[in-house]
Amino acid sequence: MLPAAAAACLALTACGSETGPSLEELEQQIAPSADAAAPVTDPSALAELRFDADALACDPRITGNAPGAWETAAPRNGVSKSAPLKLRDTEGSGEVSVTATVTAPDDSTVETQAKVSGSDWAEVDFPDDFPDASLSSGVHTVVWTTDKGVYIACDGFKGD
Repeated sequence: MLPAAAAACLALTACGSETGPSLEELEQQIAPSADAAAPVTDPSALAELRFDADALACDPRITGNAPGAWETAAPRNGVSKSAPLKLRDTEGSGEVSVTATVTAPDDSTVETQAKVSGSDWAEVDFPDDFPDASLSSGVHTVVWTTDKGVYIACDGFKGD
């Protein structure tokens, strides 16, 4: 029994003395740094995104490619006149041109542009800031991208 315990102790000591990857190396393996100029891997995937008002999430789940710490905001109660849609980068230090694309319950889409400045919120109002848009009853999906088509985030709201 003693030789087996000694062997186990040596094995554990040998394993414990090995240095593994640093935290930075692990983070790069899990979520590689995004290139702001890189296009979305599969643009058709963005067209498939739909907001689930019950789960407060978009499906399918897609990780944002744009660098930064992005936050979105949209009404969580039914909207009857106008929906303020917001986006910001909490780490932002410059200006980023963004596009908000809204997919209506009938699968029609409209879009508008905005600028995120520093960590301030960029806000657009649906339907007022979207050419040829109208608010209909049902769930609307909001997909935010950079002006170069790099995916940032997905959100949504429900029209009454």
